[in-house]
Amino acid sequence: MKKTRRKLPDAAHVDEAEKQITEYSRAVKFTITEYSFEFIVQKLTTDRYYVPGYQRELVWTPAKQSKFIESVFMGLPIPFVFFWQDKDGRMEIVDGSQRLRTIRDFMANKFTLRDLETLPAANGLRYMDFPVSRQLKFAETAIRVIILDNATDAVTRTEMFARINTGGTTANDAEVRRGSLPGPFMDLVIQLAADPKFVKLTPISQPLIDKREREELVTRFFAYLNSFDPTLDNGDGDIPKYKEEPRRFYFSFVKDENERIASELEHAGASPTIGVMRGEFEKVLAFVEKVSPHGFTKSQTGNQVPRVRFEAIAIGSALALRSDPTLFERAPNLTPLLESEDFALATKSDAANVKSRLLGRIKLVRDWLLKK
Repeated sequence: MKKTRRKLPDAAHVDEAEKQITEYSRAVKFTITEYSFEFIVQKLTTDRYYVPGYQRELVWTPAKQSKFIESVFMGLPIPFVFFWQDKDGRMEIVDGSQRLRTIRDFMANKFTLRDLETLPAANGLRYMDFPVSRQLKFAETAIRVIILDNATDAVTRTEMFARINTGGTTANDAEVRRGSLPGPFMDLVIQLAADPKFVKLTPISQPLIDKREREELVTRFFAYLNSFDPTLDNGDGDIPKYKEEPRRFYFSFVKDENERIASELEHAGASPTIGVMRGEFEKVLAFVEKVSPHGFTKSQTGNQVPRVRFEAIAIGSALALRSDPTLFERAPNLTPLLESEDFALATKSDAANVKSRLLGRIKLVRDWLLKK
């Protein structure tokens, strides 16, 4: 097979990569220390160290807890735990909550060791069943801790959690945002995700519902739509803040909207932004119900809504309605576009987060509607 010669990147490409690496590395500063199990358990008990909301429902099974305790007894290395000190001086557990909660619960005699294979003689025992000397050795076991600098923002912390999580059970982005970025905009997202019409137009499986997929779709809708500037790119429109870092883009958007709406509520007692967002979302749902026989799915019996498909239809429709409100009454049938090869190519899942692909699928629907 003939090898194709790799095209070397130009200097601008390399410079942009170096710039991103430098900017991100500046945001991550930390110190390293060691604490004993006994010390950490005391802090957990007094709530000085705490598990953030997006991790509270992530719990190891009894078998996995037992396996971890067995590893400690065997003297195996324990992975680092990551903390972040909040503005009140308390320590948020960014990564390692499963291990620390397991240590706390074992020392509190809340579970019995089970399914151990290397140390099977310990099966059926609790902490209090071991000799005092073994209990003391366990309590004095040291665990290395990385404490993130206080200036590390929520976006960076939660992105780190998603990347370095060592617990084997991870929260998805929607769950992390819900837990780490509470506020009036996040409340609106949760409300709209449960809207009966939206539920009807987005038939998805129960596992995806449990993972808050509809909240993810609503967040993407507002993040892309309200960041779209139609005056850029010679009037064709662009999303200038989107740099092909979707997780950071969504987190920053939610954080900014939470703060903006909270400010409106504080100064005026009401938020015009919430009313506008809710109204536009409901209008788009009503429009999609008119123009797309199967809503955001591919068929009458469809039970999945690919994110790329949702983004194309929802945001493309919203931009078209912003440009020409009379479209709502004309409501052209969107089926010819949805069944076209152009739409199939635009909504392929590969390279879905590349900015050109994102803009391409949104503008395809927008432009098709505006020509009708």
